[in-house]
Amino acid sequence: MRTGAAGIALIKEFEGFPFGGRPYRDPVGVWTIGYGHTEGVGPNSRRLTERKASELLERDLGQRYEPHVERLPMAGSLNQNQFDALVSFVYNLGPGAIAPGTGIGKALRARQWHRAADEMLRWNMAGGRELAGLTRRRRAERELFLTPASKRPFALMTRRERRWCREYDELVALKRAGNDTPAARERRGVLHRVMERRRKAIWRAAEAVAGGWKVAHRRVRYRALRARTT
Repeated sequence: MRTGAAGIALIKEFEGFPFGGRPYRDPVGVWTIGYGHTEGVGPNSRRLTERKASELLERDLGQRYEPHVERLPMAGSLNQNQFDALVSFVYNLGPGAIAPGTGIGKALRARQWHRAADEMLRWNMAGGRELAGLTRRRRAERELFLTPASKRPFALMTRRERRWCREYDELVALKRAGNDTPAARERRGVLHRVMERRRKAIWRAAEAVAGGWKVAHRRVRYRALRARTT
């Protein structure tokens, strides 16, 4: 199983794209760049574009993080949302967080899904202190983990947004399968620009007034579009 759009959007939202793609130290002093990439990063690492950072993120997920979730004894019982939430969790905390001896590790192996989701909330400390950003991330991961797989982000999007996302995902799948064509690349570019404009419009509308993110499922729609355009 690969991390879906909801998982990638959640990771990008909380990792952010700090300092315009330049290297920086995270809260515990680790050199980081892009969407949380750390391997081989130092103070003189070359600045990343958002597109390159997205490519690095997907590579990291596939090579270093998804396998740890896939190797869980109950991995075959996980739905897409559960898988995505766990990948985000491991990406942020490392695979030791779901080891057999941790609270969430025990709950997962016992297939106690609600208990596993609640255990996520305990992992909100860094450097010996609670961080508000980690608390928000754990809550978002818990929410995604407990969201039934039938409740896809597409269901909360406008008809036009659903059409854009589905077509874009199909074209990306062709690319990954080695069946890319000039026409497909051109169409992906068109869809990317259209979805990027809509994403920015959602952001502006949501930030314009207090509580704006709670209107018209803006946060879910924004995440789904951001996963495809950054």
